[in-house]
Amino acid sequence: MDRSSRLPALGPVDSAAGEFWVENPFLMPRRGDNLSAFERNCLFLNTTDNRTLQFLDASFASTADLDSDSRSAIAADVDRDGDLDLLVGSVGGGPIRLLQNQIPQGHRVVLSLTGTDSNRSGIGCRVTIGCEDRHVIRDLFPANGFMGTGPTELTIGLGRATLITSLTIRWPTGQNQVFTDLAVDQHYTLTEGSQTIEASPLGLATGIDELKTTRRQQKD
Repeated sequence: MDRSSRLPALGPVDSAAGEFWVENPFLMPRRGDNLSAFERNCLFLNTTDNRTLQFLDASFASTADLDSDSRSAIAADVDRDGDLDLLVGSVGGGPIRLLQNQIPQGHRVVLSLTGTDSNRSGIGCRVTIGCEDRHVIRDLFPANGFMGTGPTELTIGLGRATLITSLTIRWPTGQNQVFTDLAVDQHYTLTEGSQTIEASPLGLATGIDELKTTRRQQKD
């Protein structure tokens, strides 16, 4: 990926937009104008290595630099290939957009949490994963942005790690559960208060093209 990529230069302000800093902004959508047309979305790629925090501005290269008034960005494995795609919802400037993740993937794990004393979806859980050279912490809060809700499963990237040495779940009730020596590239279903684990391997997905084909067949 070209690390020197930058956003294209902005064009001149449309003279038909009027002086939007003094006029009633609620009239602009009625004319089809967008207040955020010059506030493009940004996407940063975590390139951290050897514990040196680094981020790459991948907004333009990834086509995520939309000029619509985006209000939510949901990270979800839409095509079921084991990595997270982005579903971006906007108020104006076009429909919902799906940005398919095509970055080569490392190892990962997917967790589905079922609460008993806590809420059934496990919302509010904190998961801590220990691997050979790192610790990863994730909180389960599906809500994201305005009218945006993601899946209640956690997809966690593990990079080059080949073994999960420890997995700790802190449930909203305060109860902690610890699991050790778990394989990577698995989908685990865990239930509050139970040491039983349901596991299934993560295969490569059907992909977007096959999902489209399935939809066409269902329509026929």
